[in-house]
Amino acid sequence: MRRLNISNTRESEQVIWREILRSRESRYDHRLHGVLSVCRGLSCYETAAVWGRSPRSVEHWVRRYESHGLPGLREKGKPGRPAVLGAAELARLQKQLWA
Repeated sequence: MRRLNISNTRESEQVIWREILRSRESRYDHRLHGVLSVCRGLSCYETAAVWGRSPRSVEHWVRRYESHGLPGLREKGKPGRPAVLGAAELARLQKQLWA
């Protein structure tokens, strides 16, 4: 099979990451795919390279799946650290980052 290429790879990556990060459901799906990769025999390091995450994140997903099943991969509350910026500052920064 002939190898396919995507034009504007950098721009495409940004668009795809925005879509992955857009909602709890899409982030949950992303974690499901990561755990599925480990189920299929990839190491956490290989999975991290494929899915664009750190090996530590993949290990965390697998451990949460092992201890809590599918509900362990769902988010509880807001992801990440609490924001130290105000809502207006955060919105302005996000707009600049994704421009």
